[in-house]
Amino acid sequence: MEKQKRYKRKSFIRWIGILSFGFGVWILYRLTGFQTEKEAKAEFRHEKEVPMGISYFGRYYLIRTENSVRAFSTVCTHAGCRIGLGNGPTLQCGCHGSQFDAETGKPIKGPAIKPLQEIDCVMDTKSRQWVVRFRR
Repeated sequence: MEKQKRYKRKSFIRWIGILSFGFGVWILYRLTGFQTEKEAKAEFRHEKEVPMGISYFGRYYLIRTENSVRAFSTVCTHAGCRIGLGNGPTLQCGCHGSQFDAETGKPIKGPAIKPLQEIDCVMDTKSRQWVVRFRR
């Protein structure tokens, strides 16, 4: 019969310590918002001809009217869920049913009471592109 390899108590405690330290560093990283700061500096570019109406791009949407192009976050101000298209120019949150006016971002129906976060959207005259910048 073969002898089973036994680990010493010191080795076991050392490995548990290393794993605990790594887990602690990971939690600290998530809580301090390094990734959030990196995402907040994100910049997205779109061609000059943004189609009329609503265009979705994951974290935000663009709304083009005859007079302007505006960008809003797709995060519901009630519970942080993503919003989607409702009826006509209305956006709806799939979690709790809040409805927002797509053109202004203002809530039409609760439980959300705050408007959607507006994001900077400007025309870059050199590249002739719409630039969307998240701000903190």
